[in-house]
Amino acid sequence: MVQDAAGRAAVPVNLQRAVKRAVLTGLRRSGGFAACRALTRRGLRILCYHGISLADEHVFNGQLFMRPALFRARMRRLVDSGFTVLPLGPAIEALREGRLPDRAVVLTFDDGWYGIYRHALPVLAELRLPATLYVTTYYVERRTPVFNVAVHYLFWAARVAYLDVSLLSVGLTGRYDLSDPAQRRAAAQAVEAHGDERLSSSERQTLLLALARHLGVDPALLGEQRVCGLMSPDEVAAAAAAGVDIQLHTHRHTLPSGQHAAFIREIADNRASLGRMTPAPLIHLCYPSGVYHPRSWPWLEELGIETATTTRPGLNYRDGKRFELFRFLDGEHIGEIEFDAEMAGALEISRRLRGTVKRIPGRPPDRT
Repeated sequence: MVQDAAGRAAVPVNLQRAVKRAVLTGLRRSGGFAACRALTRRGLRILCYHGISLADEHVFNGQLFMRPALFRARMRRLVDSGFTVLPLGPAIEALREGRLPDRAVVLTFDDGWYGIYRHALPVLAELRLPATLYVTTYYVERRTPVFNVAVHYLFWAARVAYLDVSLLSVGLTGRYDLSDPAQRRAAAQAVEAHGDERLSSSERQTLLLALARHLGVDPALLGEQRVCGLMSPDEVAAAAAAGVDIQLHTHRHTLPSGQHAAFIREIADNRASLGRMTPAPLIHLCYPSGVYHPRSWPWLEELGIETATTTRPGLNYRDGKRFELFRFLDGEHIGEIEFDAEMAGALEISRRLRGTVKRIPGRPPDRT
């Protein structure tokens, strides 16, 4: 019998998910979702998306990437269910002034993946839905794949059983059995650390191409097809010109909350880069990886930041903190019934009843 860290019998994840979905289905059929919608109608729902798949990235990481068809279905479901989708700035202003319409929703996208430009923005334009795109600019400027994500994607897609990493770059050593999940992870981590610690930006891209070849993966996936790549500066500018709200997500996808100078530099570099792509005010921030601490909030004030979003699930109310906005991370791992439950406010009520929505800075996302 599988046990948890405390020695108790552990319930398999698949069984937990099946039970949860059965309970939610019963709640919806009994009218519980309608009651929850009424109780939470004044709460602002902020949805978070990351990448939209260009190939099979949603199979590789269903929390980071979503199929285009599923994204379209989600947006259509919002429209058909009568939610009011608002731009971020006006929604926050209405929330603070107590005039937010019932069942209001804000759509946000993190990072600036190319799949958003190719697949998500046309859907938003078709349905006339406003959205905020938080862009991290280091890889946007370099127009290369995001190194750490690409490394793990390539090992996931590997078509060989073994890899001697010494063939990839001077300083790497070790032969790994890629049929063993633990060794596959170890190999990916070794290559990632080597690139981050010892190689320049251009050398990391050379390493990625060598890794693709040795793993039997078509390098065109990372090249022409732009899998694991972000939008270009021209594409970010085109999105802004089309009405997408471009906002801050730091330059290097990190925000050292304990180091004032480094903290200021990350946002300043991000703002300077994005300022060359959009003339709009850059006053809203998304914390990279959802990591934050209240001690840095005065620094946000210093920088003229008006709001900051987390990766913590929950609804936002008038008395909430503007540098601690809650968001629901949608993805392939979220079933239709769970999406409906979140939008109805049922999961929010459940979290509050269980006492899981606590104001703990930097708390990891609650995936329920």
